[in-house]
Amino acid sequence: MIDFSGFILRVLFAGGCGLVVGLDREIKGKPLGAGTYVLVAIGSAALMVVTLNFALSGVAEDEAMSVDPTRLIQGIVGGIGFLGAGAIMSPGDNGRIKGIRSGAAIWAVGSIGIACGLGYLKEAAFISALIFVVLNIFDWLHIRGQK
Repeated sequence: MIDFSGFILRVLFAGGCGLVVGLDREIKGKPLGAGTYVLVAIGSAALMVVTLNFALSGVAEDEAMSVDPTRLIQGIVGGIGFLGAGAIMSPGDNGRIKGIRSGAAIWAVGSIGIACGLGYLKEAAFISALIFVVLNIFDWLHIRGQK
């Protein structure tokens, strides 16, 4: 079982990683703000830790009950897809769809929360840095392409 201090560490770390990505998007005025990224990361991590604790608890040892924490990962990924879809729903002024990168970023931030919830903090930090770099490279290319 993951104790409460471990829970706090994982959830706060996830929130910090989500904040790295979210602040970038917020500063650039993208469809989803920093708070959304932080909440997705925190929520994903919290759900993973609680599910792991439940799976390891005595309640889950009842043979009549089937507990599979990987099913939660599927639910998180699918649920975050709705947020991403909301970010890309409206077409831009030039007729092109806007917000696809923000939709993909919010989905990727869910993986940060999942990694943190499972205890993979180094991996989550790497994912955060990689998302930040990728978003900035493509934003830079986009700006250069408009000149």
